[in-house]
Amino acid sequence: MKKVIFLLGTFSFLASAPVGAVEFPELAEDIYIQDIADVLTPAEEEELRRLGTELEDATTAQLAVMAVPSLEGKPIADYALEALRHYGIGTKEENNGALMVISTGDREIYISTGYGLEAVLPDGEVGRILDGYAIPYLKQDEYGKGIMNTYKALYKEIAAAYDWNNTSLAAQPAVQQSSVPDEKDDWLIPRGIIVVGIVIWIVISLFGDGAGRGNSKNSGRRSSSSSRRSSSGSSRSSGGGSRSSRGGSGGGGGAGRKF
Repeated sequence: MKKVIFLLGTFSFLASAPVGAVEFPELAEDIYIQDIADVLTPAEEEELRRLGTELEDATTAQLAVMAVPSLEGKPIADYALEALRHYGIGTKEENNGALMVISTGDREIYISTGYGLEAVLPDGEVGRILDGYAIPYLKQDEYGKGIMNTYKALYKEIAAAYDWNNTSLAAQPAVQQSSVPDEKDDWLIPRGIIVVGIVIWIVISLFGDGAGRGNSKNSGRRSSSSSRRSSSGSSRSSGGGSRSSRGGSGGGGGAGRKF
């Protein structure tokens, strides 16, 4: 009887023990890219590292990519969150990390965010970015284009939230509307400029003295405000230069798609 109880207890323990625990690889070079599935070119990896370093230095936020051949039977949301915590993406103080996970074998993509980026990248916005920038490419197995465009779209959202204006990236959704001006448009544009120029000249002639005095006062206020913004940006940049405070715990949210 005791032997039966012992065997049942052992079986119960084994059944309740965690199975399929993911063993994440050590970082190859840095925290920004783990291309285990080998879907990116060396040039794409180099650009991701440059963008990741640039974003972190300016904002302290960390944006990383992980491409794997398989999720090893684990739900992708759990896999991404565990990886985000395992690598400590984001700072301990702000928990402002985000991780994009792509599984080529399972054909799934998921973006997991820390609490510090939850308001910047809410689930709905993440889903919109995935639908517009990632899925159309991933469905065609164009992993490089899908990853790069999605990364740049996330980069721009984070940069804007930190009031950092270096957001002129060529992240383009897969479907766009384009318009080509005809000859009539080419004529209307310069004619409109001429009309506007005449109107401005008349206004300056009539009200030049009063406007000049008002602008002089406002210019001083604008200069002071600009100086404060510049000082704030410098403070963020110097804070982002140190990467010793890594250790975000994730948990903010995320969204994913099958492709």
